[in-house]
Amino acid sequence: GIGPFEVTLTEPPPDKDVAIEIELIRPLGDDYARLARRSTLSLADYGLSRRLWSWVFFLLTAGIFLAAPILFFSRHEEQAADKRPGFRIDTVWNSGQISTPHRFISDQCNTCHQKAFVRVTDGACLSCHERTEHHFDAAKPELADSTMLKEFSARSCGSCHQEHNGDRSFTITRQALCLDCHNRIENILPQSDIRNAGNFDTAHPEFRPELVVDSKKGATRRVSLDDKEALVEKSGLKFPHAKHLAREGIRGPKGKEVLECANCHHLPRGAAGFLPIGMEGECERCHSLAFDPRRPDRALPHGQVDNAQILIREFYSDFALHGGMDDAAVSPPEILRRRPGQREESTPVVRSNPKDWADQQAQRIADQSFGKTMCGNCHVVSNNPGAGPLNWSVIPAMVTKNWLPRGRFDHSAHQDMLQCGACHDAENSAKASDVLLPKIAVCKQCHGGEDADNKTPSTCITCHDFHLPGRPRMTAKEEVRMMRPDISPSPAPSSQ
Repeated sequence: GIGPFEVTLTEPPPDKDVAIEIELIRPLGDDYARLARRSTLSLADYGLSRRLWSWVFFLLTAGIFLAAPILFFSRHEEQAADKRPGFRIDTVWNSGQISTPHRFISDQCNTCHQKAFVRVTDGACLSCHERTEHHFDAAKPELADSTMLKEFSARSCGSCHQEHNGDRSFTITRQALCLDCHNRIENILPQSDIRNAGNFDTAHPEFRPELVVDSKKGATRRVSLDDKEALVEKSGLKFPHAKHLAREGIRGPKGKEVLECANCHHLPRGAAGFLPIGMEGECERCHSLAFDPRRPDRALPHGQVDNAQILIREFYSDFALHGGMDDAAVSPPEILRRRPGQREESTPVVRSNPKDWADQQAQRIADQSFGKTMCGNCHVVSNNPGAGPLNWSVIPAMVTKNWLPRGRFDHSAHQDMLQCGACHDAENSAKASDVLLPKIAVCKQCHGGEDADNKTPSTCITCHDFHLPGRPRMTAKEEVRMMRPDISPSPAPSSQ
């Protein structure tokens, strides 16, 4: 036995290995009573009330974590940040680290938390972010009764932006937030031209760049990269990439040169996109606009078609009035940059009348410059009576600035790991109308969906913004404008 108990091994049941029987064979008697009197097993054994201690700890907690922060805040609310005490008792309310964009107001809790015990409202956000654009124009008639607008109206800024989690989740990256609408957008908003989109690797539609279809009118249209017949850029330019990127090089001002993409397309370090290409910065080094070898310092103004023709006419009128037509150098051999197989056209020079001579020289140089050697090399031109001071006009050039206006692509993030030719087949492009954007299959070689484990995981916001330029602003609500009189409802920007 053990103490007052007797321990016996008995026959175990069929499903058990062993059985032990314990029996109290001797009463505890006074020993148990004496042990119980010597033991302290509860607060009551010390003469203390559990209710009393519950109130003590409740009041301490309320004082330290409620009353003290409120008192501290009320005393130091109006003080400048640099004059406030170094230790702030109200930081006990901070549930986590502030994100980097908001860290400069991390000690001004009431900037966001404007009402006690009320979650942050959209109005609090918009009191600072009053210029933030919306995701769409909610005033459009086709959205009035749409399911999307009703579902969207129930969301708040906090649906996407969750503070007090550091930078980790300040902007929600989960694609489910976008796919709630966009994987069925054709059903809930059939009037829209937006296609249904899902996981990038399996359910994203082909890219649809915005192409110039009429440079005169500035008209553009979105065309799928799958639509080969419609995939034509009408920019008003004639530019063969293949000719400029010839591996054997091309003739330059200092002899033969081998050009690379970076000679014309300049990507500042850290920038997402390229700087605009201009005649003066990229083209003029090889394509001079000087029109008379006797005055190489005089050049036609690029982009000013009528002024260029007037300048030519005034140049030769002034030349004739100052005796230039009698100069032995007046009739030098014409310098024509002809294409192989073309015959040189010469015009007899009239010397009798200065005006006739000046007009003839001006027209000859205009025909040569606009039609053969300068403008016509790169631009679509026309020669019709009355088209310009010397009967020439140039179709306005309109180069696409953003091929994917609803997307975002960061070239600087790719330039150190990829060559331009990996995505853009410029070396084989002989026409300016070619669209050199890669199809989505090229991107999928490296980018996968949200849960990809063998590619770069990519969600909607990897390439798309939620707040879109050109949309109406998400204006502040009435209660915010009362607190911030300087804020007024912002008008929607005009469509472009």
